Amino acid sequence: MTAAPNGKKENILTSWKEIAAYLDRDVRTCVRWEQRYGLPVHRLDRDSKGKVFAYRDQIDAWMASRAAGGAAQANSAAKRSRWPWVIGGLLALAGLGAAVVLLILHGSSVPSRFDISGSRLLALNEKGRELWLFDTKAADLETRDSYGGHFQEKSLGLAYEAVWPWVMFKDLDGDGRVETLFSVQTRSEDGEGDLVCIDDKGVERWRFGAGRELALEAGSFRKEYRIFGFDVDDYDDDGALEVLAVSFHKPDWPCQVALLDARGRLEGEYWNAGYLMEARRGDVDGDGVKELVLGGVNNEYARGCIAVFEGGRLAGGSPQDDPAYRWRDIGPGSEAAYILFPKTDVHAAIRKVGDPVNYFWVHEGDGLTAVTVEAQVFYDLDKTLALRNVGLGNDFKTLHERFRLEGKVSSVPDEAYRRALGEAVVCRRNGTWASVSRASGAAAVNGGK
Repeated sequence: MTAAPNGKKENILTSWKEIAAYLDRDVRTCVRWEQRYGLPVHRLDRDSKGKVFAYRDQIDAWMASRAAGGAAQANSAAKRSRWPWVIGGLLALAGLGAAVVLLILHGSSVPSRFDISGSRLLALNEKGRELWLFDTKAADLETRDSYGGHFQEKSLGLAYEAVWPWVMFKDLDGDGRVETLFSVQTRSEDGEGDLVCIDDKGVERWRFGAGRELALEAGSFRKEYRIFGFDVDDYDDDGALEVLAVSFHKPDWPCQVALLDARGRLEGEYWNAGYLMEARRGDVDGDGVKELVLGGVNNEYARGCIAVFEGGRLAGGSPQDDPAYRWRDIGPGSEAAYILFPKTDVHAAIRKVGDPVNYFWVHEGDGLTAVTVEAQVFYDLDKTLALRNVGLGNDFKTLHERFRLEGKVSSVPDEAYRRALGEAVVCRRNGTWASVSRASGAAAVNGGK
């Protein structure tokens, strides 16, 4: 590894990604090197999550000192008597042999399976041996089969709806020990607002209680929430894992999306006037940085919605106009864009509330496609979030024909129909609503209800 030219600009690495690339390591390794071995990384402020930078020549000097230190230790060791090392090696081999025998007979101490017994969670290794037991104190805890359908990874379920984890084994803080994240779910749907982190010994490490009392301009909600699910990722690209927890008010529409660090501390939260049931990370706008995208429904406008956040920064609440939905004690949302999708006449024939966007995918560097899942209309947006295309799914065509024969719809699903849907898609940026269609000007947010 050679130093860069002496010019100040060329000598500076301005992010964890640049530092990792210079050292030919991943970001998490570099973060660990700073914490454990003093890798020379600087910050613009004292906050551990502040903007980082480093100097190439300082890193080169640090690497050289580490290498020299290792060589000095090796030379010193060579001068010592070898017999203690021989004896120690033999004892170590004997101990290793015993450990291997125990591992073969009993398996590892890392949980890979689980069971539910009454109110208790049992962590098991790959051989089914019990590692620890944790009592949730929930009298009607959901069954093992129910939890089994929400284990370890988020998946796609029926009707394009995401199935979020309720239980997960994960080394959250990179210390080599596996924690367990467990969302309390009950058959009565009472007491479901807690997400518990359990350490590798079965001891509670932290607990997150979802939601809080909410005040609106025309009403309020008490603190009673159900955790819909959670997932784990590096949502803010800081080299550390975070937990994203999605919770719904019971029984009403407020939805909280909370971002927690590995210690369970709240890093940010976003409130939506309607359920958000999907979250994905991806580079929407092609700037090389992944955005956090949330999808669901906005109850005031009775329309499916998408919210896009830069760098996983969650704060505030969704944009609302009606006092019955407008937040009194929550500030404006931190979303870079908030998009509403129209309800079709087909969906109006199915039910009266909005058609949610519970399924979407990001085209890395080139926008996203959102699907209103109940009527199955596909909206393709480019990296500026301008509309590229509107597609009608097979389910939509089948339902439209059925409702036409029943006299419930009279429209013709042709090019003009799709164009009208596209012109009714609106996006809010910097406090202003506008159409995302290239062929349309500004649009009223309530259009297309």
